[in-house]
Amino acid sequence: MIQAKLLKKCWLLTLMLLWSIDGFPSSGASIKIVEGLDNSELRQKMEENLMNMVDDFQKAADEQSKSVKLSKSYMTADAIDDVKLIWKSSAMSCPPMNLKCRCLHTSTGYQVRGIPVDMVEADENERRQELTIDFTPQGIISNISISIDLHRYEELMAEQTSDIDYARRQIIVNFVENFRTAYNRRDLKLINSVFSDKALIITGKMVMEKVNTDTDRMSRLQSKVVYIKHTKQEYLKRLQNIFRSVKYLNVKFDDIEIVQHPKYDDIYGVTLKQYWHSSTYSDEGYLFLMVDFHDTDNPLIQVRTWQPYKNNKGEVVTKRDDVFHLGSFNIVR
Repeated sequence: MIQAKLLKKCWLLTLMLLWSIDGFPSSGASIKIVEGLDNSELRQKMEENLMNMVDDFQKAADEQSKSVKLSKSYMTADAIDDVKLIWKSSAMSCPPMNLKCRCLHTSTGYQVRGIPVDMVEADENERRQELTIDFTPQGIISNISISIDLHRYEELMAEQTSDIDYARRQIIVNFVENFRTAYNRRDLKLINSVFSDKALIITGKMVMEKVNTDTDRMSRLQSKVVYIKHTKQEYLKRLQNIFRSVKYLNVKFDDIEIVQHPKYDDIYGVTLKQYWHSSTYSDEGYLFLMVDFHDTDNPLIQVRTWQPYKNNKGEVVTKRDDVFHLGSFNIVR
């Protein structure tokens, strides 16, 4: 009798333990949308979908799986494919969090920013990233990209001069974040789609040249930036070779500035600092993009330039004032 009661008590304790485990997310995370969305039913659905995504990320990371299992019940098929491409470069684990988010309204639905993840394959100082999550009007996750700094995002939006300018700035930030994430997941298809077929692509290359000095009539080596022009297809072929040769790739954007053209209000210049770090090579430089909104539904990059920030000795070779900008190019329409 005593043994039966003891077995019953152990069984009840086991059930309570199972219930308690089942009642909490495996990631130890809590995500709540506290601002920007009044529809309580939709808000709850988006929170649940975020938690399902975070839990599946963490489960795959804990199991050290080479892929991640995601469900179409909370994420679109395209978004699932994109996440799996990121996962090929690095798994994403989710730190314990008690996150309170703001919901943004976009032209395609909704957006939540600042979801922290750790890129497992990254170096320690580059591991922590934040995600931007896009949702359909029905609350299904439709896109995932690596975020720019939230504070800088708010500053860029505050610089808007009109409702149209605000909408375009929002599109540009999304554009830039997806552009950056496309490199991280080695998505040549997306990179191809955002460049105009006639895009002007310029990259700076460091070379050493001999310079004669007047004092000692001796020659010495001095670093110099040489600019090389590429066609879109040449640039994509070069990227394809890079993507095949590296195990891990992390591209980070910082110090982003957005400027509207003074004459053509559908042309924008985007200047930013790019940090490129792969398993075989790292560099730092200034990236300039000329984004054309002539086709509102399909903005394209007409110009892309990259200039090295420092040479191998750590000497600055490109100052911010020397970076290409909208005024560097003649626009003919």
